[in-house]
Amino acid sequence: MITDSSVRETRVTKKKEKASSGGMGGFLRNYKGLAAKSVVVAVLVHLLLLVGFGGYTIFKGSAPRMPFTSENGVPAEEMGSEAPPTEVPEKMEEPPLDSAEMPSDQPSLEADTVIAVSGMVSPSMSFTAAPPAMPTAPASGAEKLMAKPGTRGGGKPSTVNFFGAKGEGTNVYFVVDVSDSMVEADKGGIDGYKNLKEKLAQMIASLAPETNFNVVFYGDTVDLFRPESVPATLENQKAARDFLPKYMANTSQRGNILKNFKPKIATLPSSGGTSRMDLGLVAAFEGRADTIFVLTDGKPVIRRGMTDEERKEDQKKRAGSEISDADRQKYANEIADWRKEYEKYVTEMKAYQEKNKDKLAEKAKKEAENRAKGKGKVVEGQGFIVEAVKIPGLLPAPTAPEQPKPPQAKKSGQVVASSVSGDWSDDQIFEYLKTTLKETYRKDDYPLPSIHAVAFMSKPAEEKFLRSLASRNNGNFIRISAPLK
Repeated sequence: MITDSSVRETRVTKKKEKASSGGMGGFLRNYKGLAAKSVVVAVLVHLLLLVGFGGYTIFKGSAPRMPFTSENGVPAEEMGSEAPPTEVPEKMEEPPLDSAEMPSDQPSLEADTVIAVSGMVSPSMSFTAAPPAMPTAPASGAEKLMAKPGTRGGGKPSTVNFFGAKGEGTNVYFVVDVSDSMVEADKGGIDGYKNLKEKLAQMIASLAPETNFNVVFYGDTVDLFRPESVPATLENQKAARDFLPKYMANTSQRGNILKNFKPKIATLPSSGGTSRMDLGLVAAFEGRADTIFVLTDGKPVIRRGMTDEERKEDQKKRAGSEISDADRQKYANEIADWRKEYEKYVTEMKAYQEKNKDKLAEKAKKEAENRAKGKGKVVEGQGFIVEAVKIPGLLPAPTAPEQPKPPQAKKSGQVVASSVSGDWSDDQIFEYLKTTLKETYRKDDYPLPSIHAVAFMSKPAEEKFLRSLASRNNGNFIRISAPLK
């Protein structure tokens, strides 16, 4: 029988058991599930953070960075705290063009070599002209040039022996003179120039396929082998071999043929010229050549044109000038007399030709034979002058009368002549080339090119110009003293 006292004892016993299950152990048992859940959440949060920051770091390292540059032209991203490359090339300091003094026309540091070329120059020949310093580390200036946007990609340096002037480049331009004087008889004539083209083809064939090249022929204007330089692949080398022969092929086919270069760079104001080396160099500058080889017997001959400032000054100078009525009337009378004399000359020439028809035909036939055989001489600006032919009994032809010159405007009785005349001077041409290089290369952070000059049987004044061209542009100068064979 259950009594009230036993019920009370049972309740007391349960209270004691409940009390004994309290304290720290009870707390842990009650919250064990909650703690486990908290640990799992914390681990998951840390994992998410690690994945997030890791992905951001990888993305930042692989994403392209903005091409900010430092004051020395080195990309800003290369100046950070990243590990430096294993090989760092020595940076050759170049004086800024706008602050450097123009060197005088003194001989370059390297001595020139006088050579009589009879075939390709042998590599074993000793030249006192030292080649330009070549980069030894993989990250050379030339390779940086080829890596820039808009340049010829995939370039590989090739060493060229250009008639004794040695240089190395990844984008090589051959700038060659095709003016009349290059085929004068004492320089080997047409056959001598043919030898020149054959040697040039051999140089192109020696280039690595990854080296880019172009050929520039200049006379009174410029012909380009290609609008831009191309890799020296077998296909492009063959195309160059097919391109070269048509130039200076005979006495009647001389000078520029294609005339396919239109400069984008501002050129020297000019009213013409017979030897536009400046335009040939501009073509190489626009192509961002890193090595330029020039072969010529002369220097630029550029008739001066007015600059905008000079034209404004000339207009001010001529303001108020005029041609007087007396001078106009005098000129009109001179023209009337000249026309009468010219009509008389035409009548005399017709009579002369009719009287000497057979002898003149004989003379023309012999002159054609001499022309075909290359007998004669080339005169700069006049072309090929065939060797004179004498026919017994043939008197000289009548001469045409000289046309009178028009009157000039006068101011206060004095002729107002233009202050601009003649040709651009050597110093002015060098200043133009210096400024053009600065604007085309330095503004885009391109390394300046080396320009090597070869004087082909040049006169002292022309040789002086070419020597100075090479010395001012980190190049070599070589003199050739005999026709090419």
